[in-house]
Amino acid sequence: MRLLRKFGMTCLLLCMLPLVGGCWDRTEVNDLGLIMAAGLDLADNGNVELSVQVFTPSQSSSEGGSNSLMGGGSGGSNSIIVQSASGTDFADAAAKLQEQMPRKVFWGHGEVFIFGEKLARKGILNQMDFIFRHPQPRERAYVFVSKGDAKEILKIIPKVERDVAETLREMAILPFGMGVSLKDLSEMLTGRSKAAVVPLVDSKVEADGNAFPYITGAAVLKDGKLTGTFGDKVKRETLLIRNKLKRTNVTFPVSGNRGKDEGKITAQIVKGRTALIPVIRGHSWSIIVRFDGEASILQNETRINVTKPQELRGVEEQLNKEIEKRVAETFRLIQRETGADIFGASDAFWRKYPKVWLREQRRWDEIFPNVNVRAESRVKILSPGFSGKSYK
Repeated sequence: MRLLRKFGMTCLLLCMLPLVGGCWDRTEVNDLGLIMAAGLDLADNGNVELSVQVFTPSQSSSEGGSNSLMGGGSGGSNSIIVQSASGTDFADAAAKLQEQMPRKVFWGHGEVFIFGEKLARKGILNQMDFIFRHPQPRERAYVFVSKGDAKEILKIIPKVERDVAETLREMAILPFGMGVSLKDLSEMLTGRSKAAVVPLVDSKVEADGNAFPYITGAAVLKDGKLTGTFGDKVKRETLLIRNKLKRTNVTFPVSGNRGKDEGKITAQIVKGRTALIPVIRGHSWSIIVRFDGEASILQNETRINVTKPQELRGVEEQLNKEIEKRVAETFRLIQRETGADIFGASDAFWRKYPKVWLREQRRWDEIFPNVNVRAESRVKILSPGFSGKSYK
């Protein structure tokens, strides 16, 4: 009986073998157009212009060092092309892009999405819907807003990295960089404040005529629309307030015992943690931005001997005053210029005062611009650097 059962199972398995699919629906790598970066711009007729950086695997192996559509240099840059298509929205433009290409478009390798400034001011929520509804794009891909058209950023051929996508990705993950993924952006735009901050990217032309992309500051989005752009200094303080700062340098003026200007000192913040402490008293809403961190001296242009504990404590006090000043100024600037809560203050109030928040949350856009802010910095200088006295 047992033998008969085994025989029956074997026959059943043999009958099923022809039905097993195997690799009949495989797609060869040489048949794919791998999207490494995508840029979205607002066309003159109001449509969406989609530009993509496409990596073509077969060209990289067969053409060697020859130039492609973009020209390119050595290494992998010669296998990168830029292709554009316009449509009523992202999905329509993507469909028309596929019609122009002999290879199957694959979004799973996309590292970077760039929204042009004009499109960002009009709004990006509708275009984000396609990205998150499509099964291929990575949630960990980084998002940028460009000064001018995103297409112009994608056309740049960098000298150091393989392409623009790799260049921007490496800049985003630096300790002092600003990396905002699609997942991060989605959480910010659907959060209580419905506000987000993303890196602002621009291009710079060198003396030899070559251009390179770089992160020049931060772009603030409210309800999916660009409401303001700010420089690199505001970007750093924003990261600090949001508890996203990994490392940064602070250069500040230092005064001696008698108030005399001694020069400047640069300290590097190597570790830090920010806490937002909300306070509601009557109809007054305020928030304390408390920063605790550790620092080391990078450069000393004064006559102060930072190896002496008593003099180092004075430098430490002035460093904290400088951080408090910058943080408060940045918070008020964002309040005044955009009215967008990119710092997570709404979450802090909700956690501490849930009942008050539920009652007043519809008025948050009116409340936030009037929230009083106070900064408290408690940074400890743990290392004066490897050098002792200043050269002065």
